[in-house]
Amino acid sequence: LTSSAEASPKRSTPKFYEQAGERIATVEFVQEFLANGQKQKTRGFTDGVVISADGLVLISGKVRFPQRGGNGRISSGSRPELTSFRLHFADGRSHEAEVVGFEDDLNLGLLRITDVPAGGMPHIRFRAGFSPAVGQGLRSLTLYSEEYARQPLLAPLAIGALLETPQEVWSLGGVGAHLLGAPLWDGRGRVVGVVAQVPMSPWAGRQMTPRLSGPVGLSYDRFSKWIGEQVAESAKRKANDAPDVASEQERRAWLGVMFGALDPDLAAHLGISPGGGVVVSRVVPASPAEQAGLKSLDILVELAGERIAVKQDSDTVFLAQTIRTYLPGATLDFVRERPGGVRQAVSVVAAETPTSNLHARRKAEDDFELTVREITVDTLLGHRLPPDTPGVVVDGLTRAGWAGLAGLRVGGIIQRIGDHDVTDLDSFGAAMEAVREARPTQVMFFVRSGRKTRFFVAEPDWPEIGEDP
Repeated sequence: LTSSAEASPKRSTPKFYEQAGERIATVEFVQEFLANGQKQKTRGFTDGVVISADGLVLISGKVRFPQRGGNGRISSGSRPELTSFRLHFADGRSHEAEVVGFEDDLNLGLLRITDVPAGGMPHIRFRAGFSPAVGQGLRSLTLYSEEYARQPLLAPLAIGALLETPQEVWSLGGVGAHLLGAPLWDGRGRVVGVVAQVPMSPWAGRQMTPRLSGPVGLSYDRFSKWIGEQVAESAKRKANDAPDVASEQERRAWLGVMFGALDPDLAAHLGISPGGGVVVSRVVPASPAEQAGLKSLDILVELAGERIAVKQDSDTVFLAQTIRTYLPGATLDFVRERPGGVRQAVSVVAAETPTSNLHARRKAEDDFELTVREITVDTLLGHRLPPDTPGVVVDGLTRAGWAGLAGLRVGGIIQRIGDHDVTDLDSFGAAMEAVREARPTQVMFFVRSGRKTRFFVAEPDWPEIGEDP
């Protein structure tokens, strides 16, 4: 993979359109998962951009997550497995591809085309060292849908806002989810980044880049190192005759703590030594952080003997990334500093990152037209509930279905159905099976939302025995 920092002549829109169109593709992907004991498949699409002659393709990491059907309900069952990729180009070319790896923090993926033709693939060259500015114009291309013969669609964009740090993440004006994975060209026709959707919610208490939501622009400088690492790992796997696919279950350290920057003015007011640090804003119950004795409002100033140089909120992403370089079971040695300068060592033994709500198992209930998922740490944090909270989370439903008409809404936690306690997906399935056998005229759902609880009564219109539902 090479980058290009040379100035390129400004190209006319038709010439740009022609040259760029052969380097982007509609990536068709297939997910497989288990639902109700049966293997199911879903098909989805995203943009991809070819970035090397030997067939490396950069895509959005959204392809890993469960796809929502036409009714808005996420498919139930196990976490989906990606089983196939096919790239479709505007000129009619089509190629198979396989996974090289994914980057969780930036939500990017890397594929490799498996049937690269002689002479290699047309590809883009990134420009390193791009200096963004608010109001700066960019442009992008996406392949319109199959109904439009996958013709490139030109999208003029503009940088709307920049974080103070890191400057490699930009808020974009004029961008939508349909552009995820698409490359970004500057006014001189040089590729400077891609459109991505960085995970903003703290999956299972993980800290992400702050104060951004939706599609954003990512500078090549933000992900170039990761691409280089993926290429090197891929070459190593091939040398060892291992499959050229990175593990989806990459083990990352998790502490169960969230934090904000230690503002220099606050540090001076409290008598904390200068140089940066973080203020603990939340400790997940029963997490490694809580077990180590960390508490909200603790101030951490060192990790592994090095100063935590966080002085503003946008710097916290770097500490979060450092923490995730550790493996589960590793000990992270912090220094906690009290007002007045008193210091204390705190050692935290990292655990496996818990399952997030996006990766949670799901179960569909077709009669009542709803889908539920298992409770995860994300759910407990969002509702401020204790770790032993029972139930299943309403993940999707049809408003005109029996459950929707009863008033159930997405995000509620079902804890009881009629006379049956619901503690997990299995007990939910058993409760609904008992309801189907009894065929009552009313079904009562006991639902928790945050600290509040409420009853909802569904009135199913059961078909006659022997009648098609």
